[in-house]
Amino acid sequence: MCKAEAKEKLEHEAQFTLESRKLLFMEWSFKSIQNEYVDMSSQYWREPVLSFELQNTQDSQLDPPITPKSFKFCSFVKVVNVPYTGSGTDHLLFTFYLKHMKAQYKTWSTSKITTVKVTGPIEIDNFPNTKFKVVRGSSSQVHEFTLVDLPCLNPYDWIMLYKLLLRDRKKYELFITRLKLTLVSYAKNVGKMDVEIVVVL
Repeated sequence: MCKAEAKEKLEHEAQFTLESRKLLFMEWSFKSIQNEYVDMSSQYWREPVLSFELQNTQDSQLDPPITPKSFKFCSFVKVVNVPYTGSGTDHLLFTFYLKHMKAQYKTWSTSKITTVKVTGPIEIDNFPNTKFKVVRGSSSQVHEFTLVDLPCLNPYDWIMLYKLLLRDRKKYELFITRLKLTLVSYAKNVGKMDVEIVVVL
């Protein structure tokens, strides 16, 4: 097989994967986030959606349960001139996510992040944001996303980002702090589950 044919095959497979994932991930709206986060708080956990893998290799990383609760995890530092009003701030944050985040089927992955480059912070609307350019898996595929996409990533990506950024703690201290808040929030919510992650994996 020539290089052109091989490239075409890979592109076709990638497109097929994206189309398949559309059926597995809900399309988020303000109403669906509100329903999952507030009105149906006891039902927010979902089982692993694609891999069910336990090997944790470069091309098949762990697939922990995802949760709409992560839309409220402390991934952002509120801009000082925006007053805190409880539900009003929730509305502001959810609207911010919906305006700037990518579709979940485009960001969620079983390929492990191996390297990361950070650009930012980038202030958008009322919240600061940060861009991540990452390399995934043995095929070294390049992907880009921002802090606003964190709720739509495989939770194991949060762990890999945190570990990679720790290699230069001084340079990435701000981003490390925000990722740590996300991981701590996730761990606290895992502790409230009525089943262990190992059971659903």
